[in-house]
Amino acid sequence: MKDEIVILGSGGGRHHIRTQHRATGGTLFKFNGIQAHIDPGPGATVRLAQYKEDPVKTELFIVTHAHVDHYNDLSAVIESSRKILHDKNYNYYKKGTLITTPEVINLISDYHLNMLERVVKFKTGDKLNYKGVKITGTKAVHSPINEGFGIKFDLKEYSLAFTSDTMVFDDFSDQFSGVNILILNLLRPDSITCKRHLCTDEVIPYLNKIYPPLDCLIITHFGSYMDGPRSKGNFVPSQVAKLQDHTSIKKVVAAEDGLKLNIDELLS
Repeated sequence: MKDEIVILGSGGGRHHIRTQHRATGGTLFKFNGIQAHIDPGPGATVRLAQYKEDPVKTELFIVTHAHVDHYNDLSAVIESSRKILHDKNYNYYKKGTLITTPEVINLISDYHLNMLERVVKFKTGDKLNYKGVKITGTKAVHSPINEGFGIKFDLKEYSLAFTSDTMVFDDFSDQFSGVNILILNLLRPDSITCKRHLCTDEVIPYLNKIYPPLDCLIITHFGSYMDGPRSKGNFVPSQVAKLQDHTSIKKVVAAEDGLKLNIDELLS
């Protein structure tokens, strides 16, 4: 199996947008010969070039909510996903599917939306069969103003989910039952809380309620208190150790900019 995750940005929030101490380009998920770009924030196209990834291969675009560190480069990655925009009569070639909220759609020009074959308005609980893969919108409790969702992919061999930005809530764990790989947006270390986001200590009890236990947890979307302008150091390694020590998850991996993860290895 050649499925792969590519971290185009392990940072999140305004401080990393400004400093790029950790990149904010989102994530590539390559599965069943499909390339998806999830939450292409500022610098996404630059990181694609830097890490030698081919944007032309992208056919699925997913934006979980209308915050700049998640959607900023969406138009750029849509346009860069094609070598030829139109024929000699200026008939634009349509390519790709966008899955996102109505709010994000309203932020994108008709010029770029018309480049797509399909635009799917999505929310928590929605389901879409994309070339034989079931995609489900999971619940995210984040902004009181901006609607958002997490995303789960059910493939024949495994299930993978992205939490997106969220806080914990009563049924947080239940929706990831049966998931093999969970990509968790973990903004802050230890018990340093932040409204509408996650820190390590508050999410551990919920991770332990996921049954069966995850095969792999990938932590990403780190804020400036985790590793950045306002941190006293890089707390990411200590959070990996804490998660390994205090959960029954088989493997915990920290995202790094440019990291490429083979799905087979994550499941082994």
